[in-house]
Amino acid sequence: MKELKSIFWVLVLLVGSFVLYKVLPAYWGDYKLSKMMDEQAVVYTYAMKNDQEVAKGISEKARELNVPLSPEQIRVERTASELSITAVYTVHVEIPGYPMDLNFTTKTHNRNVMK
Repeated sequence: MKELKSIFWVLVLLVGSFVLYKVLPAYWGDYKLSKMMDEQAVVYTYAMKNDQEVAKGISEKARELNVPLSPEQIRVERTASELSITAVYTVHVEIPGYPMDLNFTTKTHNRNVMK
């Protein structure tokens, strides 16, 4: 009986490790995307770029981070003194017997101190 418990817990540990191996890169990519968007929001607040150029720039940098993000999935809102960038995307994770889609919404906001 003791051996069966040990085998069971080893199997639980292996399955849990496999799931983390498959899911963790998506969450790590979202974290890196969030940090990158924070940096780019500061840059684009003062740059003379329109909303489509901002979305395209964010999308290109996201591709470098292996985040599946197209310019159409990025919403840029600009007022006279503020810039908000929101990215909504889905990452498909293929786990045998339980494929899933992870939905992410990453937002950033920056205020222009010159106005």
